[in-house]
Amino acid sequence: MKKRKLKKKLIIFLFILLILGIGGVTIYFTKDLFWPDNKPTQTGTEKTAAEILEEQGIKLVNKETFVKEANTLLDKGYSSEEINQIYEHMSENNLKEILKSPYQNLENYFTISNFEFAKLDRYNAYQALLNISYQDAVTKVNLNLDEPFYQTVNEISNPNEVTVLVNKSHALPSDFIPDDLVAIPSFPNYQIKDDAVSDFEALLAAAKLENVNFSPYSTYRSYDKQNKLYNNYLKRDPVDVVDSYSARPGHSEHQTGLALDVRSAGYLDDLSDSDYEWMLNNSYKYGFIVRYPKGHSETTGYQEEPWHLRYIGIEHATKVHELGITYDEYYDLYLTEH
Repeated sequence: MKKRKLKKKLIIFLFILLILGIGGVTIYFTKDLFWPDNKPTQTGTEKTAAEILEEQGIKLVNKETFVKEANTLLDKGYSSEEINQIYEHMSENNLKEILKSPYQNLENYFTISNFEFAKLDRYNAYQALLNISYQDAVTKVNLNLDEPFYQTVNEISNPNEVTVLVNKSHALPSDFIPDDLVAIPSFPNYQIKDDAVSDFEALLAAAKLENVNFSPYSTYRSYDKQNKLYNNYLKRDPVDVVDSYSARPGHSEHQTGLALDVRSAGYLDDLSDSDYEWMLNNSYKYGFIVRYPKGHSETTGYQEEPWHLRYIGIEHATKVHELGITYDEYYDLYLTEH
C-alpha cells in the first residue's frame, strides 16, 4: 500500500516537472519572439555607393552615371582629389577619353580649358622640348605647331560663318563660293561678304576723319585664282619661301569673302607705318583685325602682313585686340569645343 502511494506521488511530481519545463520553454520562446528589447540590435543601416564615395572625399555630381564612373576612375588609380578636379574642370569629351584609358597624371592640365586628353603625349613632349608653360604647349599643339605646316589638314565644315578659321591646318572645299558676295559701294569692282560691307564702309569713313586714306586692292579670290597665283610664285621662289607669304589653294582667307588687302594712298600693296599703327588700334572697332601682325609668324606661318584685314565681327575683333593674340589662338581658346 505504501509503495503504491509513493509511486503515485512520484508520477505526480514528474508530471509537474514536465508541465513546468514546457511552460519555461514556451515563456522563453515567447519572450524571444515578441519582446523587441531581447532582439539583437542593428549597428547602422547599409551605406549607399554614393555615401561611400563621399566618405572618401569625392564630391558628388548630379549625374546618373557618376557613381559608376567615379569607381572606374578609382580602379584606374586616380585619387579622390584628382577625381574632383576631373569633374570640376574637364569637358565631357575629355572625361570619355579618360574613362577609356589607363591612369595618366593630369595635374598640370586640370585648369587648362582647351586641353584635349587625346593629345596628352604631344603636349608633354612639346612642353619639354621648348620649356614653355603647359597652357602655351596645349594651345600650340592644338594649332599643330608641333608638326610641319600642312602636315595635318582638316576640311572646314562651316565655310560661310563669319568666324570661320582658315589657316594651314584648316582648308576650304575647292568648290566653295560664299553665298552672299556683294560689291563694296565705295569700290564697286571689289566684292566681299554682305556681313562685312557696312562695317568696312564705316572703317573707311572713320579713317578719313583722321586723315588716314586707304583702299582695297584684293578682296574675294576664288580657289582657282589662288591656285594660279600660288603656282606662279613657285616659278619664282622655293616652296618654303612661297609658303611664308602665300597661302596654298583652299587655305586662303580671301576665298571666304571676309578678307581684304588694303593699301595706303600712294602705295602699291602696303600700308604706311602710320596707317598700319592706326589700323592696329582702330580696325577692331569695326569688326576687323590685322590677321598676320608683326611678331607672330611662328603661330600664323606667314610673314607680317600689315595690309591683310580679316572681318570676324566687332565682338570677337575687340576680344582679339584686348588679348593681343592671333586669331588662330583666339579661335582655339574661345570658339572651339574641346
